[in-house]
Amino acid sequence: MKKSILLVLLYLLIQTIAGGILALLITQWWGASVEFAMVVALLAADIIMAGILIQKGYVSDKRLVHPTTASFIGWTLVAGISAIFISDFIASLTDFLPNWLESTFSNIEGSWLGVLAIAIIGPVLEEMLFRGAVTTELLKNYSPEKAILFSALIFGIFHINPAQVLNAFLLGLLLAWLFYKTRSLIPGILIHILNNSLSVYFTQTFPEANTLSDIIGNQPYYISLILAIVLLVVSVWSLDKKKG
Repeated sequence: MKKSILLVLLYLLIQTIAGGILALLITQWWGASVEFAMVVALLAADIIMAGILIQKGYVSDKRLVHPTTASFIGWTLVAGISAIFISDFIASLTDFLPNWLESTFSNIEGSWLGVLAIAIIGPVLEEMLFRGAVTTELLKNYSPEKAILFSALIFGIFHINPAQVLNAFLLGLLLAWLFYKTRSLIPGILIHILNNSLSVYFTQTFPEANTLSDIIGNQPYYISLILAIVLLVVSVWSLDKKKG
């Protein structure tokens, strides 16, 4: 547990110090906008942390970056889309929680570089960190059930933003379980990219919508929610029976 937490704290430290210094230099010396500086600093922190994880051997195993079976990937996508839809419903029930980073994400998503950072590079790095490193360390010292739970808790708390913590925890359960089943980062990366990409798309395309029900209407929304719950149960059952 200690090593897992230290890895996450290291990433936060890199974001704060290295990213903060770089952002300051970009805005002061180059005269770039604060938004651009934030994106570059975020990308730099991700690259530095990825380098550390690779150097420490957390991504050295070929299986970590090797695709699982086509059938497993298919059910993974079904589980991911279902979980994302359910997360939207949970978010609608917890919309009273403050969203400390709403304006920050809005600024970052305003450029193609920001979208790349949030939708692609961020998810890949976070899977390397939270599944490839953190979950791996936890599995060495705890039962699979405890390791998956602790991994999800750490992932949820890492997001800090109250509006994101619960959904990050719940999604973290699925991502950690998939990693435990396959020891591959690919399923988690696919779901993570899908989740973040859809979030960016809907935020940019429907800025006034709070949930998907505002876009598709209440009746289709609740029918889709029931279908998502059924598909999540079926996909997890199917994945549990398969070899990654």
